[in-house]
Amino acid sequence: MRSLVTTMSNWRSSSSSSSTQPAQIAVQDLCEICGKKPKFIDKGVKHPYCSRTCARKGQGPTPAGCILQGCHATGKPAFANFCSEAHAKEAVRRGTILGCDNCNTQPRTVGDLCIACDRVARTEARIRELDADGTIFKNLRSQFLSEWESNDATPTIEKVYEITASRDARARRDAYRAKYRGAEEIRTFHSSQCICNLGYKNLALCTFKSCGICCIAKSAFKDLAFGASFNTGRFGDGIYSYRNPALADRFSTSSISSPFRAMLACDAIIEPGKAPAEDETETPIFSLTADAILPVYIILYTK
Repeated sequence: MRSLVTTMSNWRSSSSSSSTQPAQIAVQDLCEICGKKPKFIDKGVKHPYCSRTCARKGQGPTPAGCILQGCHATGKPAFANFCSEAHAKEAVRRGTILGCDNCNTQPRTVGDLCIACDRVARTEARIRELDADGTIFKNLRSQFLSEWESNDATPTIEKVYEITASRDARARRDAYRAKYRGAEEIRTFHSSQCICNLGYKNLALCTFKSCGICCIAKSAFKDLAFGASFNTGRFGDGIYSYRNPALADRFSTSSISSPFRAMLACDAIIEPGKAPAEDETETPIFSLTADAILPVYIILYTK
């Protein structure tokens, strides 16, 4: 008899517990503000509130509206606080917000870049044409012409592209420079074949493995033309550049259809005590590793 009473008692307890369990689950799924409507689920994510009205009443951050004038949808961090990519681009088109310095279609969110271009900038280089009337262009032209020592006719600089190396490349260069206290950084010039009509018909770095200028600009000297990783010269395998751009010009080969010759202006790190004398203009600057030299400009010129 006692056993039967115990069994019945356990059954009632189990029945009571199971009958309250659905109710407990239902309460957990209700809006944390009104407690009446189910929580809003979007793409598999359950939000604590049933609607924007209750979200505004909550103690958490209030959802901000799309910042495009006239739109009442909710802004999203992925679209720079616009509700969509289309509205983000529209704001740039209207000129109400600054566009990405690279694509110029998406808003700036990380420095002067949009989220997508900033992600690419970590591993890829980018270029932009300099204004011929700008200070950087004029200073580089003056340096190029003053360093040019040759019996040939003086060249004319037509265009200059500034190279923004990838973050990875800049980090490698900075780490290399940090190893040598007192190292000197000097401007040198390096040339290779350019087969892609850069600056003439092509306004971006190409993907041809045989285009030395573009390969070097994109990889910061990690990849040279045809997949080579170094030059071979009097000092062995490495990268050779020159203070005198006329010497680098000997290695310049351009596309038949382009009127321009192409050359890279570089910043080379010279270990203490190894920099050649100022009058040793014929001596090449030898960089044992790509981390010791960084391409910073592409110079397009005619002779």
